[in-house]
Amino acid sequence: MKNEMKKRITLLLMLAGCLFASEKTFVREYTYQASDYDSKVTSRVNALEQVKTILLEEVSVFIQSEFEMRDWEEQIGDKIESGEFAEQRKIAITAGITETKILDERWTGVEYWIKAEITLDPDDLKRKIDEVINNKEKLKELEDVKKKADNALAEIERLKKELSKSKSEADQLKLTKAYNKETDVLSATNWFQKGYNAVENKEYDKAISFYLRCIELYPDAGAYYNLGIAYKGQGNLTKAIQSYEKAIELDPAAAAYYNLGNAYSKQGNYTKAIELWEKAIELDPDLALAYYNLGVTYGMQGNLSKAIQIYEKAIELDPDYTDAYINLGLAYANQGNLTKAIQSLEKAIELDPDDASAYYNLGVAYGMQGNTAKKISFYLRCIELDPDYPDVYYNLGNVYKGQGNLTKAIQMFDKAIELDPDDASAYLNRSIAKDALGDKSGGLEDTKEAARLGDKNAQDWLKKNGHDW
Repeated sequence: MKNEMKKRITLLLMLAGCLFASEKTFVREYTYQASDYDSKVTSRVNALEQVKTILLEEVSVFIQSEFEMRDWEEQIGDKIESGEFAEQRKIAITAGITETKILDERWTGVEYWIKAEITLDPDDLKRKIDEVINNKEKLKELEDVKKKADNALAEIERLKKELSKSKSEADQLKLTKAYNKETDVLSATNWFQKGYNAVENKEYDKAISFYLRCIELYPDAGAYYNLGIAYKGQGNLTKAIQSYEKAIELDPAAAAYYNLGNAYSKQGNYTKAIELWEKAIELDPDLALAYYNLGVTYGMQGNLSKAIQIYEKAIELDPDYTDAYINLGLAYANQGNLTKAIQSLEKAIELDPDDASAYYNLGVAYGMQGNTAKKISFYLRCIELDPDYPDVYYNLGNVYKGQGNLTKAIQMFDKAIELDPDDASAYLNRSIAKDALGDKSGGLEDTKEAARLGDKNAQDWLKKNGHDW
């Protein structure tokens, strides 16, 4: 029989928001006056940074003016002591969630002219802002990149002044090398932001190429860490692991250990994953996500007491963690404590009344308690919220079959198979219902399909009764 309980690993929860209704494009241009120490490359980097700054300042002001909820400061949830600091934070977020496209550029040998645009898509931008605002790690990362770019710009200006006053050839050579290095850092931050936005758009191939360019110019832990995220998004876990390990080598941060654990978990190496998540918790004891994934893994290993303990810790750290309540409920149900299972699942629904899986699993729990009416009621509510949830149709089919409502049962199994054509259990149970209704040939064909899909019970029955499949 199919396991009715569903296990979930959810890495991010998004906050709803509302922005503006239509797409808007900002276009600006900038002319950079090259110094005696600039090349075409360094002039282009400086010109691009300046036109980006103009665009980002304008875009961030526009986004704030169009918000229908709260000020950015309230959304971020920090007390902002300085108005200038608040503005820089907004620009840092805007840089990570928008793409600056170059429309045209010219180099005369003494001037670099560049024209660029930023186009805002309301739905896409809402999602990205919500993700950043609700993720301290992402917010800090974007702020750090902005700070790195600002520091590089300040150092470039200082070096220009030093170069203009320098008399010796040796000093000029030394200062020019430092100037070029800071220009590389500035360029790297641009590639990083492009990579970040490409990941947000799930354009992983592009993101990888951007991060590799960033690393070529300035190989730091943040670039390797985000390269790992891009490789994971692409499905290349081997390279993701290599990138996370390089990030840890440069800066042993909790986030890198956490994501490295996720990658090993995806590979099925749960022992290594647990070790890495525990290291992440050691570095950041408030990392609720790491506790959550530990709970999922212990639950999969059958250590329900440990899983429950860890889910409760995740909830202690994040009392609004809907998925932690759902999985806590599943662990209690598998332990046989249906009262606590129902309490946890009801709490999940209280936190998120539109979570279909919470209703589904609450229906399972009531079914285990013998309350068929509530079981059906919660299954139907699950379908209202998510009409493409195959397990609920399968289990409803079994409920109706048990009640003798074979026509209704077959309809449910039909839908389960439509959504999951490889569900051997649905074919086998539909075959039983068809057979009971007198459709012997249809029942036999379903039994054969279940056998072809690997169902041992179907295979044994067919062998015993002299049928091939």
